[in-house]
Amino acid sequence: MVLMCDSFKSLADEPSAPSDVVELLDGADSAEAALKAMVAASNAGDDQAAMLLVDPAIRPLLLPSIAIERYAIDSLFFKTGAFGEDNEFRGGQLFHFTLRDLVRIRSIKQLEKRLVDDKRVVFTVLTTEKSYHEEKHIHNVRSFLAIQRSDRWYLFRPFGELTGLVIGSSDWQDTNEPVKLLQVHQSDDEHSNRKNADYELEYRLPIELIHEHLVEAASAPEIKGANQLASRLQRHCDSIVNRAKRGDYQNRSELKDAMDPIEDWADILSGTTASLAPGLIEFAKKHGLKPEPN
Repeated sequence: MVLMCDSFKSLADEPSAPSDVVELLDGADSAEAALKAMVAASNAGDDQAAMLLVDPAIRPLLLPSIAIERYAIDSLFFKTGAFGEDNEFRGGQLFHFTLRDLVRIRSIKQLEKRLVDDKRVVFTVLTTEKSYHEEKHIHNVRSFLAIQRSDRWYLFRPFGELTGLVIGSSDWQDTNEPVKLLQVHQSDDEHSNRKNADYELEYRLPIELIHEHLVEAASAPEIKGANQLASRLQRHCDSIVNRAKRGDYQNRSELKDAMDPIEDWADILSGTTASLAPGLIEFAKKHGLKPEPN
């Protein structure tokens, strides 16, 4: 009995978490608190905490691309760690950056606040973000929509692939006449951004309208199916990694054979964001935006 009490005492007295670990909270008490919590989660590199601050109605649009990103990057790291560099690997480009985009912001400064109604607020902020390609930080002017659901506040902005979709990238809209719902202005001799930011992201339609459309799109049966497949991909990938840790695969070839089937699932999921394009284009045209031929 004494031993049990001592063990419970040791658990109660365990060291506190590192200072950069954030609490997992589903939403926040206010719009401002949600924005502050998102920055804290991003700074900590905590994608779970960041995702819990994203509007639950939007999460189904992010999860398929996040599953691909985890599979592609984590499996590459694991293969290299287990069996060394692959002499046949010639490099490549990965376009699924939704997860990384969730944890990119380092700090924000609020520039504007616009009340849509009693349950929606738009913040325009100046961000400091980690550059994807260089060892430096960049500054962006961008907007967040805060949404109240029940008594909790959540955030929306297009993360990762959704950004490519709304700016009219041919990778996602797959047309020679894309519709641009978001303009990205680079600070140069022809355009001066607020606060001398490197980039200013300007919505051509109110962000709350884009949010409403994407919430409706996220409820489609195809998106539900993609999320179920994303969950299966993640579970199978985790299972393969665990089996590799216990020594089930003796070489890179055996590990590759185990992963080949889920690569087919990743290929299927890679079309999820692009599948939103036809509806988004029609939505944009309905609100007066015209296609811009490449």
